[in-house]
Amino acid sequence: MKKCLLTLICLINACVVEAQTNCNVYKDKAHQLACQYYTDAIEYPQGAKASQQLFIRSLEACVTFGPTLHEMSVPYLKRGDFYTWKLLMDKAVQADPAAYLGDRGWCYFKHLHDYQNCYADLYRLYKLTNGQPGYTGDGDYDLRLLMAISQREMGNNKLAMYYFNECIRDHEKKNAIGLFDYLHRGVTLLKMKKYAAALADLKLEVQKYQKLADTHYYLGLTYLALHDTRNATKSLNHARDLFLKTGYHRTDPYCEEPDQVYLTDITEVLATMGKKGSQ
Repeated sequence: MKKCLLTLICLINACVVEAQTNCNVYKDKAHQLACQYYTDAIEYPQGAKASQQLFIRSLEACVTFGPTLHEMSVPYLKRGDFYTWKLLMDKAVQADPAAYLGDRGWCYFKHLHDYQNCYADLYRLYKLTNGQPGYTGDGDYDLRLLMAISQREMGNNKLAMYYFNECIRDHEKKNAIGLFDYLHRGVTLLKMKKYAAALADLKLEVQKYQKLADTHYYLGLTYLALHDTRNATKSLNHARDLFLKTGYHRTDPYCEEPDQVYLTDITEVLATMGKKGSQ
């Protein structure tokens, strides 16, 4: 799998301009003034000199004003200046943990593949929110799924399955299954060599998102592990066709997505199967 291109940063919804703030909700003058400068700053394009200067004035009025610290950090994230981004985001989290732990954890996950710090942030938020930490800024993931994937990537499959199962049970009760819930749990089960359970989840994912090439690739691997060569070949060929022609595949212009599949992954497995079949 290709690594995340750390020098290029995805323009993500977690880093969009915050909604217009009613500065009257703040009772003290320092926060009100900081809020006013913040509101003026976000009228300018993100990262513009005028915007950043107003953010500085906002922090001069109130050094712990969370919205300013967060928004001021965003251009640095997009430019790949993770050091400055982290300095500002750490202060934002310190000022308002419940508001910014999710964003920082997601950025650790997506841009840095720092699963340890991602999990630490999201677990802290999980505790603060009674097990309901919310979603990523783009809405693709319940943050519990990121906790699960982070644990899997750190080699803790048992804890990963705990969060997968808790999250998916919750979604099933609410009839609100996420777009990739079954995919990631299915891939995890495949890695754990629990092939029957993996197959069940991946079939559920196909029902949810029929034309996703990635799912059919993992279905093919699962059938292959079960020595079902016919269905493995069928699934892998379908994955290739979806990738090239009529379907979709997980992709991001800057970062590798969780469990993302590349065309070479599919063709290499098919080529290996073809060589074995000809022997």
